[in-house]
Amino acid sequence: MKSALAGTMERARSTFSTISLGQKVVIGLLLVGLLGGGVFFFRWITAPTQAPLFSNLASTDASAIVDELNAQGVAYELTDGGQTIMVAKDKVYDLRLAMSGQGLPAGSDTGYALLDEQGITTSEFQQQVSYQRALEGELSKTLKSIEGVRSAIVHVALPEDEVFVTETAKPTASVLLDLGPGKSLSGEQVQAVINLVSSSVQDMDPDQVTVADSTGRVLAAAGTGVTAAAGDARSQVESEYEARLSASAQKILDSVVGPNRSVVSVRADVDLSQRETTSETFTYDQGTPPVSESTTTESYTGSGTPVGGVLGPENMPDAAANAGGGGSTYNKESTTANNAVGKTTEVVQGAPGALNRLTVSVVMDESVAGNLNQQQMRDLMMTAVGLDEARGDDITVASLPFDTTAADAAAAEMEAAREAEAAEQMWSMIRTGGIAAGIALVVLVVWLRSRRQVEIEEEYEPLELTDDMLAELDRMRVQSVREEAKPDNRALELEAAERQKVRSEISTMVSEKPDEVAAMLRGWLSENKS
Repeated sequence: MKSALAGTMERARSTFSTISLGQKVVIGLLLVGLLGGGVFFFRWITAPTQAPLFSNLASTDASAIVDELNAQGVAYELTDGGQTIMVAKDKVYDLRLAMSGQGLPAGSDTGYALLDEQGITTSEFQQQVSYQRALEGELSKTLKSIEGVRSAIVHVALPEDEVFVTETAKPTASVLLDLGPGKSLSGEQVQAVINLVSSSVQDMDPDQVTVADSTGRVLAAAGTGVTAAAGDARSQVESEYEARLSASAQKILDSVVGPNRSVVSVRADVDLSQRETTSETFTYDQGTPPVSESTTTESYTGSGTPVGGVLGPENMPDAAANAGGGGSTYNKESTTANNAVGKTTEVVQGAPGALNRLTVSVVMDESVAGNLNQQQMRDLMMTAVGLDEARGDDITVASLPFDTTAADAAAAEMEAAREAEAAEQMWSMIRTGGIAAGIALVVLVVWLRSRRQVEIEEEYEPLELTDDMLAELDRMRVQSVREEAKPDNRALELEAAERQKVRSEISTMVSEKPDEVAAMLRGWLSENKS
């Protein structure tokens, strides 16, 4: 076994010694490239795909989990500021079970899970506090589901139930939101937070919820609704309306004077107040029978002295003379009718968003708008934005010279950047092509040299040498490998002239046919090695 291995190594060494330097360089480069590619591919194929083990962890939980992973020798990576732990994807579920067995992440029981710890000896106060904590925990979990909210703290103030109180206090709530880096909540999102909290607490009005973020900005104050910190709803509606009208007018101007040759500014005064009007109207139609009717009649008929007399004392002399006699009659009739009266109640709710006033300003570049009809352009803009002069709307159209210094500088910079990028791409292609061409040239040269050597060896024909030349060459070969005994002076003098002549012929042959002589010498060297 050792002899076979030694023979193989000897053959490889002899083969490697026969190749040229260029071939050795190419083989070395190929081996280095294959080795580097193999290492890169092995690292890529064996690198584990990572997945989050836990996310949104508290600092204490993250520290405990990291300590446990280090104790188990599991590779991990911390992301999201240490709140997310990444591990190999194929180990996620096993590690979660292992961490759960260790009680990690510990966190704190919140939400309605607190009510599971109630005992039979729990007082009414403890029950109320536990319910309040559970409600706050559930609201915090709900608000964390909103995009951009990392965590939420909710405090709810529930009034105590009192029996002998006519007007009960309303519950209130305060919300503190911890937003992600670079995140902000729009007015609609803040309103959604308010509605979620108020709808989750009994008898809570939306205007009793206060919302703030971790920087201290008040997003919604109690009694005022969404504040300017969260984005004024009126400003948002006005901005959207103005942008829509400006885009409509700008599209027409770009088609007439060209892009970047005009500017349209629209200012809209939008009324977002909501109104509700209730009106009642009573009507009666002639000929309609009454709903109910009642009649009362009184009559009296009699004779004798009527009740009454002349004012004064009864002992007056003419009192008896003034007394008279005769009959009397009394009649009385009254009627009450309840007529059918029609009643119409109308409730009108005014939708917010009415436009109070609209002002439009249009500026065109004087270099391209000098020959345009200003009145025609004014009419076009009025139609494009729906301007109503009777409502008090106003429009101004002007032609002024535009300052194009910044635009020209930006265009020049962009053009220079494009040229630099194109030049970089061209030089990159040249470098890549040069490297490829150099490698190809080296391979071609090595291949041509090896092919030439093979052709020379195949085309080599034995030289036609005389006996004297062969004898001299043999003597020179033997003399090169061992030291011969020096002949005497007389023999040397006799053979000197002949050897000189043969050597001159050999020198002439070497100069005329170097390749053939080199091939013959390589053959002699091979024989000497063997």
